[in-house]
Amino acid sequence: MERNINFKSMDSEREKFRTYIEKSGVMSALTDALVHLYEETERPPDALQYIKSTLGTRSADGDRIRMFEEKVKEMQNTIESQKATIEAQQSEIAYLKECLTQAQANKLPPEDATQA
Repeated sequence: MERNINFKSMDSEREKFRTYIEKSGVMSALTDALVHLYEETERPPDALQYIKSTLGTRSADGDRIRMFEEKVKEMQNTIESQKATIEAQQSEIAYLKECLTQAQANKLPPEDATQA
């Protein structure tokens, strides 16, 4: 009886581990590496090294993707900041144009000044 419980416990642990490696992408990465190895026309002399390098490339690609995602976020923040600056400057331009129009309206033309 105790032996049966022990097997169930081991099966439960195996199932948890299997779920963990599937969710974390390990199974997918290993499967991809094995498929790449299988699809090679010439078998590499060291299959294990080939798989390691394939997995390493995948990891490096992931790092590069994260780096580019961070760059995109930085640039999006810069764009938003620049948009705010542009809006503020456009408001200032509109205000200055209005001031210029009012100043020109208050100034008498030269020929009108001599007649007065």
